[in-house]
Amino acid sequence: MKTSNRTIASPGSQQGYSIIELMVASVIGLFILSAAITVFFGSRSSQEMSGGMARIQESGRVALDILSNDLRLTGFQGCTNGTKTPDVIATVAPTIDFPVAALWGGEFDGNWTPNIHPDLVSIANLPKAGTDVFYVQHASGRTTMLTASMVNGNGPITLANNPDQLTAGDLVMISNCANADIFRATSVGNMGGGPINVAFAAGAANTRATLNNAYVVSGNQLSDPMRVMRFESNAYFVGDSGRDDSEGNDIFSLFMLDTTSSVVPYVPVELVEGVEDMQVVYGERRPNGQVRYLPAGTPGLDINNVVSIQIGLLLTSIEEVASEEDNRTYLLADVRVGPPDGNEQSRHSGGKRLRAAFNTTIQLRNRRL
Repeated sequence: MKTSNRTIASPGSQQGYSIIELMVASVIGLFILSAAITVFFGSRSSQEMSGGMARIQESGRVALDILSNDLRLTGFQGCTNGTKTPDVIATVAPTIDFPVAALWGGEFDGNWTPNIHPDLVSIANLPKAGTDVFYVQHASGRTTMLTASMVNGNGPITLANNPDQLTAGDLVMISNCANADIFRATSVGNMGGGPINVAFAAGAANTRATLNNAYVVSGNQLSDPMRVMRFESNAYFVGDSGRDDSEGNDIFSLFMLDTTSSVVPYVPVELVEGVEDMQVVYGERRPNGQVRYLPAGTPGLDINNVVSIQIGLLLTSIEEVASEEDNRTYLLADVRVGPPDGNEQSRHSGGKRLRAAFNTTIQLRNRRL
């Protein structure tokens, strides 16, 4: 009989991991998991901060572009030098008195300094306390010319094209180098695909169907240009968007109030979210030619002599994505904006939000003539 050399191990002779080995492996695993979690949340926090700052930068550029483009045109009315006060026949129109009404600035801190502009009563309590408001008027830069002379100021006005996309109800300016009129268009149409007719009938839209000035096509549009363009009248302010962040804090935005509508009260439109503060100082040209910058409402500031404006905006992230409380002080125009517990001229809301200041100086082209 053959014998086998195989040895069959008994259950008691089998070996595995000891308790100590399992505990060491578990601790090592926990360290690795903890490191992975730390890296994950650190990467997520970094991405949130990078994304938040990118949104702030983009919003800041958009806001400054909107404000700069509008302010540069202050008082523009074609080839006149900006000192002519247009004749207005529209029944519902903002206060139009160039150059006095072409630019207005105020500060709101529960009360207005100076007194609120009469066109802005519909937003009397909407601006954020401690911020500035400004109001600007001009014709658009998208001008077109007459193709036929008017007879004794009667309509219609005949245009070669319509770059402003004028429609019935729009407030329209027509001007040459000596005169300017403002009316509300009652119809805009063309003649079988040809020239475009803009009518201004009397009634609810206009006090009469005749302009104060008859505009004649001279044949030389360079020496005697006629211009037809939309009239624009906009106020800008920082106000409550009506929305809250995840912690219940108000979200503020940049708003615009268009005062050219035939329907009152005017309703503001939200432009850019996350604008926490706006400060404005006005560059007044002195008799000696120098320019001094002063806040709105400063005694002795002559708004008619303002030739440039400095604007400062404070943009903030919507949520708290920063690692630390924001205790920094920001310079907006000539105003220092500090943390809530500081003693600066103005204060931001603090918290762990990202913030960035945006500043620019804008030359008023039609005020330098």
